[in-house]
Amino acid sequence: MFTLAKKQQIGNYTITFPVKEGDYAETYRVKDSAGKNRFLKLINCAKLHRTQFDADGNVLEVEIAKQLDHPNIVKYRDSGETIINGRKFAYIVFDYISGETTSQFLAREGECSVYDAKTIVLGVLNGLKFLHSLHEPVIHNEITLQNVMVDVSSGATIPKIIDFGYARYLSQGSTAFNKNGLSPFYLAPEALNGVFSVKSDIFSAGAV
Repeated sequence: MFTLAKKQQIGNYTITFPVKEGDYAETYRVKDSAGKNRFLKLINCAKLHRTQFDADGNVLEVEIAKQLDHPNIVKYRDSGETIINGRKFAYIVFDYISGETTSQFLAREGECSVYDAKTIVLGVLNGLKFLHSLHEPVIHNEITLQNVMVDVSSGATIPKIIDFGYARYLSQGSTAFNKNGLSPFYLAPEALNGVFSVKSDIFSAGAV
């Protein structure tokens, strides 16, 4: 059951339609005040694991999203907090990606050409290089076929990394890692023991 209904307002955004419902968050296609399509993630703060907050009590995913500015990563636009029916929610607004997940792309195409495979993997590695090279390096922790979108709006195939729900700062150490809900098919062996690093993201890119 989605929290927000069509045409409902949240901040400066109007809900167009719901997209996906998860354990602690919901995603929506929305329009901004200029009528542009955007993508909004609504996070139920009460359902977050303690490791999903930073040292100051802010939602970690929101704080990480604010730093995302790279052609191979979904672009952050806005964020905020709101109270709905007495419950606190955080929301993040991203550019709307006109395309599909790599998983959907593969299902539709039936097979992946060497050219497409190279384009997608290079894009993912470039996006990861940006994250890992930040002043405070960020580890994505959930690089999968579902979390790489293929943007086709420009006529070219541009892969973009999405969903930073499991992302962590490298400096947080392994205690700040909740692996519940992660796909074992993409996880580096050490990540199964709660240890994450730059290398564990590269392993996941290899699995992709």
